[in-house]
Amino acid sequence: MRKFQSFVLANNPIPKKQLAWPLYGTGVDHLGKDGKPILVQVPAYTEDEILMRVDAVSMCYTDVKEIVQGESHPRLTGRNLREDPIIPGHELSMTVVGVGKNLKDEYKVGDRFTMQPDVWVNGKSRPFCFDLDGGYRQYAKVGKEILEGDAGNYLIPITKDMIYAAAAITEPWACVEAAYRANYRNVVRKGGVMWIVGNDMSRRGYLPESLFERSGPDSILLTNVPSDLKLKIGSICQSRGIHVDDIGFENAIDSEVLYDDILALDCSSQTVTRASKKIAKGGMLVMFGVSDSTTIEIDLGRLHYDDIYFAGTDSLDLIEGYKRTTSRADHFPGGKMWIVGAGGPMGRMHLQRAIETKNGPNLIVASEVTSDRFIALKEFFYPMAKNHHKELLIINSKDEPDEYRKVLQRVKADGGFDDIEIMVAIIPVIMETLPYAAKTGVISLFAGLKRGVMMSVDTWLIQGPQQVRFIGHSGSGLEDQKAVVNKMLSGELKPELSVAAVGGMKQV
Repeated sequence: MRKFQSFVLANNPIPKKQLAWPLYGTGVDHLGKDGKPILVQVPAYTEDEILMRVDAVSMCYTDVKEIVQGESHPRLTGRNLREDPIIPGHELSMTVVGVGKNLKDEYKVGDRFTMQPDVWVNGKSRPFCFDLDGGYRQYAKVGKEILEGDAGNYLIPITKDMIYAAAAITEPWACVEAAYRANYRNVVRKGGVMWIVGNDMSRRGYLPESLFERSGPDSILLTNVPSDLKLKIGSICQSRGIHVDDIGFENAIDSEVLYDDILALDCSSQTVTRASKKIAKGGMLVMFGVSDSTTIEIDLGRLHYDDIYFAGTDSLDLIEGYKRTTSRADHFPGGKMWIVGAGGPMGRMHLQRAIETKNGPNLIVASEVTSDRFIALKEFFYPMAKNHHKELLIINSKDEPDEYRKVLQRVKADGGFDDIEIMVAIIPVIMETLPYAAKTGVISLFAGLKRGVMMSVDTWLIQGPQQVRFIGHSGSGLEDQKAVVNKMLSGELKPELSVAAVGGMKQV
């Protein structure tokens, strides 16, 4: 106990050497030397830096991809790892063991922190574990890049009694939390570029005035827009100083410009699908009375990584296309939730959050196809759900197909799922969930697919009475991780329940 107390207080002398796991190439064979960590110098720190002891580092699938892909990883392209290796690891719990003289008023030995690894400096991404060496080592110095980054200080204070593993795992928990904290707009993007697309079949009588009440674009491009709407748009743009111009459809498609708002007026599903390829990051495509009752193709990779989304209505009031569906990301209070692929690490986090959230869903369905994960889910989460007075149904869609269909039909008959969280990147599985979404339901793609992976979606599901919203999210920010830490401190969340195994540095 005395040794442990000395460790907690950081009273032990700092060694000259430390163990580290540099990545020297592509594949696990190039992690460390001969399957072992190497001995390197503990870094010296300057008057503007602090020295941190890495108390715990959680192992993330991002680390796996980094190690497996090596120099072919998008974030390591062009880097010669043999000559300039990188140390992976970004989910950390750390203790201050040394403080530069210019920082002694702010930090002291024994202070504890976790860290948001998505570091940005002067508008440039400098991730901890891709650009800056990560946590697969025993000591790390921290300087201005982290202490004075674009978002502020990327270190997040934690209490001295916080479990080391719990603090380290706040980063993956932040990714889960971020998926429920995302902001999806229901107005025109201010200062953006809008493209309004019509055709000879577009209805007359569209009402654009309320579209610009709260915000407006800097420019609007018009393609085959009905003459009465064109006159109204022209008058609004003249009074507001908005640039407006005509553009042919093919010219708009071939342009290098991406559009923040695309409004499709009674267009064919083919036209909508082609137009959707021009949505800017964070952009929105709004459908008004698609002229054929078929499907559009949605890029699920862009939905997840680029935050694009789709909405629609049959109304002639253009603002209704934005406002008809509530733009939410968090649980529908007291609603029904389905977690698809709940047995994996991230699925379990989503399930735990749904159970522990006081104003979360009342009914939670967790589906899993792997037998051992299915059994583990039942053993771990049924008692938790009972303690939180939540109805939890855990089903194996592969081994119990009749029970699986019975549960889904029961929920569908009761209005459907308000929230569907998808942890698997398999198109047929995703498509299977669509008929079970409730009115104004949210289908969230947490598992990312590559950009360019398309899925057919019935336009009526989006623009008709169901008003289903498809969203996706990846990664987290500083405020998301702070929110997780605050939930830990308040007792709302226990991230340590996600820990499955613990090993030492030599076991990485």
